[in-house]
Amino acid sequence: MLDATTLYVVSIVVVSIVATAFVIEVASRGRSPVDLLWTLALSSAVTTALFYLAASASETLWWFVALGNGSSVVTTMAMWNGIRADDGRRPLLGVTVGAAAVAGLATVLAGPDAGEWGGGWAVLLGTAAGGLLGGAAALRGRRMGHRLGPVLGGVLLLVAVYYGARLAVYLTQGTESPTFTGPLGTTTTLLVLIVLIVTAGYCMAIIRTDEVHAHETRTSAFDPRTGLRTPTSFVPRAREAAQDAQRAGDPLAVVVVVIEGRDDLTTAFDRTVADAALVAAVDSARVLAPPSASLAGRVDDAGDVFEVLLRGFTGVEAHAWAESLRRRVIAVPLQVEGARLRLRVSLGVATDAETGYELGDLRELAARRAHQAVAEGGNRVLSWL
Repeated sequence: MLDATTLYVVSIVVVSIVATAFVIEVASRGRSPVDLLWTLALSSAVTTALFYLAASASETLWWFVALGNGSSVVTTMAMWNGIRADDGRRPLLGVTVGAAAVAGLATVLAGPDAGEWGGGWAVLLGTAAGGLLGGAAALRGRRMGHRLGPVLGGVLLLVAVYYGARLAVYLTQGTESPTFTGPLGTTTTLLVLIVLIVTAGYCMAIIRTDEVHAHETRTSAFDPRTGLRTPTSFVPRAREAAQDAQRAGDPLAVVVVVIEGRDDLTTAFDRTVADAALVAAVDSARVLAPPSASLAGRVDDAGDVFEVLLRGFTGVEAHAWAESLRRRVIAVPLQVEGARLRLRVSLGVATDAETGYELGDLRELAARRAHQAVAEGGNRVLSWL
């Protein structure tokens, strides 16, 4: 089994690599409060291991334990605050600073005679609290909408449970108990730290990259990957088209298209394959829709849904068009790594004859029918017919 010094060095190397990669990624796209807080969390993980390594080198450097304890608390607390900021809520930096100060001060007040675990209850409590708060925030906030949100929340809760267990043993059995030095000892703790930083660092990097891409897409008129109009341009342009159709007395229809199995494609292959499925469905829609009488776009960041506005289409014609799109998507396979994947879509159709020309009502009804089609087994078109 590796000794404590070797484990500290290994953890420092691994955590430093993850932290450096995240910092480089942040530098390439500019800094935001979320990026800065998560950078602080990863940097604190590095300094935690460094301080503990320094303290283990000599008993006269016991005060490095206090610094390490404070850094440990900052690691999970900063992750929690980063999740809050990413969710549009105010970071509670005072709580982070206060908890870290208590952890460090508890060790200083205990003094060198108390040993390396003097005042250790504070670091265990603070680190567990940060993991619990961060995990809960990730699982209940808008991060749950991202495929890695539950993973980030889950690893933080895992850390909370582990440090909570250490705290319970610390208070009831002491630091010399076989449980505290064995299953909950330094070796296990450093492994938990590595798992936390590698998993959380990966999740945070991907989440922030996706968010930056989504922001760039929203602020431009067209999505560069699909050619679809973004919410910035689609909704205003679609509303103008609906008003023009109303003035002219032309029939109007909205078709909402849901690409089925996007999450499965991301899991089985990667995100590029899932994006390729969206592009393939959009290309099929573009082939079938008359350019002068149609408008296609997205209204949110969901990667498996897009909408098509069809001017001059009655309910019967819009249903027939949607059915043609469904059949074409199945008929044209997606080429992936030497395989041919048959894609499926579910579509919902709404027309002015049902809701009038109000764009919001048309979109809401079409979206409801599309998701109902998915719930009923998928690969179908639902309309008033």
